[in-house]
Amino acid sequence: MKINVMFMIAAVYGFVVGLPVIFAPEATASMGGIQIPDGMSMSLRFLGVAELGLGTIAWLVRNAEASKTRDGVALGFTIYFGLHSLASWYGQFTDPSTTMHWVMASLQALIAVGFFLAGRANRSKSGN
Repeated sequence: MKINVMFMIAAVYGFVVGLPVIFAPEATASMGGIQIPDGMSMSLRFLGVAELGLGTIAWLVRNAEASKTRDGVALGFTIYFGLHSLASWYGQFTDPSTTMHWVMASLQALIAVGFFLAGRANRSKSGN
C-alpha cells in the first residue's frame, strides 16, 4: 500500500469523525448509543477539533516527497491510531452497552496497521 493512500484515508477519517462531533456532539454520540452528561459536549467538540486538525495535516502531507519529515508524520499517525484503537477497546470492556467501540477500535487498528506497513515500505532513503 502506498503511504499517500493511507494519508488520504486518515484525512477522510478525520473529516468524517471531526465535523459531526464539532457541530452536533450530542447527536453524534447518541448514534453510537452513548449518553453525554451535561456539560460534556464542549469536551467532545475539542475532540472533534483535534480529529479535524489531524485530518487536515494528513490531507496536506499526502503528496509530500519522501523525507524524514513525512516518515515522522507517518509514524505519528501509526502511534495515534494504535493508541486510539486501544482506548476504544478499553471503552468496550468498561462500557459494553454499545457495540460502537468495537467498530471504531477495529477501524482504528486497521488504519494503524496500514500506516505501519506503508510507512515501512515507503521510508525515505535520503538523510533529510
